[in-house]
Amino acid sequence: MRRAIVIPLLAGAVLFGAWLLFRPRPAAVAPESPAVVAPVVPAPRAPVSPPERPTPGPLPSGPAWFTDMSADSGVDFVHQSGDSSEKPFPSANGSGLATFDFDLDRRPDLLFATGNPFPVDPATARQANRCYRNRGGWRFDDVTAPSGLGHRGYTHGVAVGDVDADGFPDLFLACYGADVLYRNNGDGTFAVVTSGVEDPRWSSTGVFFDADADGLLDLFVCRYGKWTPEDNPFCGDRARGRRVFCSPMTVEPEADSLWHNDGDGSFRDVTADAGLDGRPVRGLGVVATRLDDDEWIDLYVANDLNPNQLFLGGPDGRFRDASDLSGTAFDSLGRVKSSMGVDAADTTGSGRCDLIVTDFEGEYDLFFANAGGGTFHDASERSGIGPPGLPLVGWGVQFADFDADGREDLIIANGHVGDERREVRGADGLRQPLLVLGNRGTRFAPVPAASLGTAFTELHQGRAVVAADLDGDGDADLAFNHRDEPAALLRNDAAPAAAGPLPLLIRLVGTRGNRDAVGASATLRAASGPTQHRPVKGGGGYLSARDPRLAFSVPRDEPTAGLEIRWPHGRRSTVAGLAAGREYVVVEPAADDAAPTVVDLGGLR
Repeated sequence: MRRAIVIPLLAGAVLFGAWLLFRPRPAAVAPESPAVVAPVVPAPRAPVSPPERPTPGPLPSGPAWFTDMSADSGVDFVHQSGDSSEKPFPSANGSGLATFDFDLDRRPDLLFATGNPFPVDPATARQANRCYRNRGGWRFDDVTAPSGLGHRGYTHGVAVGDVDADGFPDLFLACYGADVLYRNNGDGTFAVVTSGVEDPRWSSTGVFFDADADGLLDLFVCRYGKWTPEDNPFCGDRARGRRVFCSPMTVEPEADSLWHNDGDGSFRDVTADAGLDGRPVRGLGVVATRLDDDEWIDLYVANDLNPNQLFLGGPDGRFRDASDLSGTAFDSLGRVKSSMGVDAADTTGSGRCDLIVTDFEGEYDLFFANAGGGTFHDASERSGIGPPGLPLVGWGVQFADFDADGREDLIIANGHVGDERREVRGADGLRQPLLVLGNRGTRFAPVPAASLGTAFTELHQGRAVVAADLDGDGDADLAFNHRDEPAALLRNDAAPAAAGPLPLLIRLVGTRGNRDAVGASATLRAASGPTQHRPVKGGGGYLSARDPRLAFSVPRDEPTAGLEIRWPHGRRSTVAGLAAGREYVVVEPAADDAAPTVVDLGGLR
C-alpha cells in the first residue's frame, strides 16, 4: 500500500517540477501609466514610500569620501533631454558619457552626450555633444570644435574602443537617428567614418568586444524600440490636456545587432550568423566579459520590461542563449523587470563576475551572484543590494573600490521620469539621491550621506555615472551626466592617506588578442586583505564608457605586488615586482613561453 501511494506522489512531484521549470512566464507589468486616458497620474507599480532627501548630519572626523569639483573644473555642459508637453518617449531615458584618453597623455578626457527637442534634425539641432580635454589638476578645456566631436542630433549611448588597432581610442554614438562611428586621427581630432554601422533604427547603447577571437573589436548595439513623434500615443489626463510618459509597453521592441569588424574600416551585420537573432527587446544596458568558466567572452543585456539576456560565447564566434537556464532573465519569482543599467564585478574574490542590474521604483535592484558554470542566483535581498533601492528609480551603475579596501563597492544614480510628478510629490518629485553601497565582504550596506560628502545630500535626475581616475592618484573619481542638469565631477578622497593601502593602476594591451584586451583579467593576491580580481570589461554602466585601466589596492606593508593575468581566450602570464603607488602598462607576449612586456609609466600623484 505504501509503495502504491509513493509512486503516484513521486510522479506528481516530477510533473510539478516540470511545470515550475517550463511554466509560462507572467506577463510584464507596465511601470507607469497605461496607454489609455487616465483622470489622474497613475500610482507607482508597488506601494513604496517616496525617497527622503538625505540629511547631511555631522560630517565624519576624517575627510568625506567625495568632494564636488564641478564649479571650477571648466566643464560647463548641461544635458538637454528634449522633453516637452508632448512627452516624447526617448527623452525619458537620458544620455551617457565617456571617459577616454583620446590623446594618450594618461589623463582621461570626457565626452558628454545630449539629446535635442523633437523632431530631431541634426542640421538645425541646437544642442551638441561636448568634449573636454583633461589638463590635470581638475581643469578641463572644451575641445568640442577642434576635436570634431560636436555631433548634433540625439545621442543616447557612447562606446569606446580601438577599432583599427592603432593605439588610439575610437568612438561610437548610439542615437535616435543614424548611429555614428568616429575614427581617432591620433592628433587630437576625430573624423566621422562611413563603416556600415550607420543604422537609422533607435539605438540606446553599444559595446566593443572581440566576438570571434580574430583580434579586432566588433560592435554590439542595443536598440530600444520603434517610436516616432508622429506615432506618439496620448497617455495621461485628456480632459486637462495633460500628458505623461507612456509605459514602455506601448513601444514595440526592436532587435539588437552585432557588427563584425572586417579590418578594412568597414563592419557587416553578423547578428544571425552569431546566434544573436533572438526576440526583439528594449535594450538599455550591456556588458561584455567572461561570465562562465570557459575562455570565451560573453554578453549580458539589460532590457526594459523584456527578459534580460545572457549570451555565452564560443570558439567559433557563435553565442548560446543561456538567458533562462542561467537564472538571469528574471528575478527569483520569475518576473520581468524594468532593467536599465548593468555592471559586472567579482565582489567576493572568487574569480567569477557577479551582475548588478538597476530597476524601477518598487523593484529591487537585481544582484545575480555567480554560481559557476554559467549559472547565477538572485541574491538581491541577501546581498543587501536590493532593499535600499526599492523607493528609487535606478539608472547608472558602477562597481569600483571607492574606499581602497580591496573590495568593489557600488554606486547607483537614481531619478524619476516625467515632470508631472511635481504635481504629486512637489518640486523634488523627479530628483532622487545617489546611492553608494559599501562592500563589507559578505554583504553590501548603504554608506551614510554624511560620510560621502555634501554632493550626496542633494537630489538629481540621475542617469549616467562613470567611475574613473580623473586626477592620476589611483582611486575612482566620478563623472555624472544628469538628465536636464549640469554635469558633475566628484573627487575621491576616501582612501586613508597615512596608514592605508597604496594604489596600483594597470593597463593591459593585447597583441595576439584585441589590443584593448577586453575579456582579459588580472588578479592580485596580497598576503593581507582580500583577493582582488579585476576584469577588462566592454561596456557596463548605463549608456556610457568607462576607464579601461584596472585599479588595485596594495597593503602598505607590501612594497611590491604580483599579478596573475589571464589574457583573452585563455593564455596566462605572471608579473612580479610591481611597485605600489605607480601605473604600468602590461603587454601580452607574442609567444606562449615568453614573458609580458612591462612599462613603468611613473608614480601616481
